[in-house]
Amino acid sequence: RMSAPVAPKVPGRILVIDDDRSARMLLERVLTRAGHSVSLVDTAEEGLVRLKAEPFDLLVTDKNLPGIDGLEVLKQARSVRPNLRALLITGFPTPETQLAANDLGVHAYVTKPFGVHDILDICEAAIRASRGAAA
Repeated sequence: RMSAPVAPKVPGRILVIDDDRSARMLLERVLTRAGHSVSLVDTAEEGLVRLKAEPFDLLVTDKNLPGIDGLEVLKQARSVRPNLRALLITGFPTPETQLAANDLGVHAYVTKPFGVHDILDICEAAIRASRGAAA
């Protein structure tokens, strides 16, 4: 029964907001395989509805979303859940985006294409940090 050594030390509830289906699928596969519970949405609006309704340990959002962008999602998410850990993913990194992300207190700023091991490590570190903060 305990044959899966991949289970994370801290399984987390992760919300992924990305309008790019292949990115969503990749994140879901990597994070689910590592034992996390993953919810996927493809718009910021839907993501914010889910954040208000359910407890998550981590928000992973793409910056370039149709409608409200990822930075605005982070701002609004903070007002609902001030301690939520978040990752901002972008395919078009700019110093402005990085500064804005830092101002919003993101746990990490990740550029596409990202490595699956990198993203997994970053997510697990963020969840551990979030548990530490909550304790």
